[in-house]
Amino acid sequence: MTLLPQSQESLATACFNFYGLSLEICSPSVSLVEELRRDFSYFLTPAQKAQVQVRVQLLPPPYPDLPSVPAARFTVRNVCFRHNQVIYLDYFGQGLAVFDRRTQQCDVYGTVPDVVHEIVYLFVLSTVGRHLDNLGIHRVHALGMSYHQQGILLLLPSGGGKSTMAVELLRQPGFFLLSEDTPLIDRRGFMRPFPLRLGVRPEQPTGIPAQHLRTMQRMVFGPKTLIDIEYFQGRVGQAVEPHFLFVGQRHLGNASAIIPLSRRRAFSALLQDLVIGRGVYQGREFLCEPKFRELRDKGKLGIARVYNSLRLLARTSSHRFILGRDIEKNRQTLIEFLQRALDSRAR
Repeated sequence: MTLLPQSQESLATACFNFYGLSLEICSPSVSLVEELRRDFSYFLTPAQKAQVQVRVQLLPPPYPDLPSVPAARFTVRNVCFRHNQVIYLDYFGQGLAVFDRRTQQCDVYGTVPDVVHEIVYLFVLSTVGRHLDNLGIHRVHALGMSYHQQGILLLLPSGGGKSTMAVELLRQPGFFLLSEDTPLIDRRGFMRPFPLRLGVRPEQPTGIPAQHLRTMQRMVFGPKTLIDIEYFQGRVGQAVEPHFLFVGQRHLGNASAIIPLSRRRAFSALLQDLVIGRGVYQGREFLCEPKFRELRDKGKLGIARVYNSLRLLARTSSHRFILGRDIEKNRQTLIEFLQRALDSRAR
């Protein structure tokens, strides 16, 4: 199947390097490649021969050219088909991804730019996530920050306010961002940066200039306003030893407090957000493995993630962070707690 008959010179291209994995996105659509460049700008690299190539066309999916094979898997976004080593993901007629596992090439079709944008974004997350897992570096669904070289991990569910807290903290001196959604935990239990675009509700005021904001309509979860990571240039941190693990708990009122939490309860939270990976896009439909192989791989991966979780716990003090509806009060509660902790260590 030929996707891009045009010469390479006529294509817009963006190249990235994700912890040793080189990936190229190319398309005749300059605007689409620019959207994806903004998503992953922290990992942007000069043009090079890439291990993974994503080729994108804003054209209707070529359904008549596809093989007649039965569906292998269903998700809320797509139906997965497999023919030998080629995976076909049909996004219910809105788009199509064709991933050849042998050549590590993914061809994406669709006529709605936001849909195509999201398909490519999710493919990149899936591919990079598998690469990181193979390195023994795992994503955790949390806000990751550093404060005066001390790592901070705040576990909150999707929609719990991680992005809002990140924006508020980055307005304060001493704070650096690792990731507002999926910081990385390595085998030593250290935190590594994985900064992507930030996402907030469209109606939420941010105080950020309009040129750094975009709103896209997602396939399942509705519209979201994206904040370019480039806006926080100079405020992205490096790998850091974690010192504080906060397990967030939303409250309907204005209560805001930080209280001690047992390691057992902290591990229970990590079991959900790191080991199982609740809220972390895994994208296993891009592999479409047989069930027995998928279960085997999940078992090995689970053991590796448990190990990293225990190393993380050994380096941190664990706390319950009660967050009310007053955003400013939540931020101030966290800052005052960290300042007291710094002062006590300096004595």
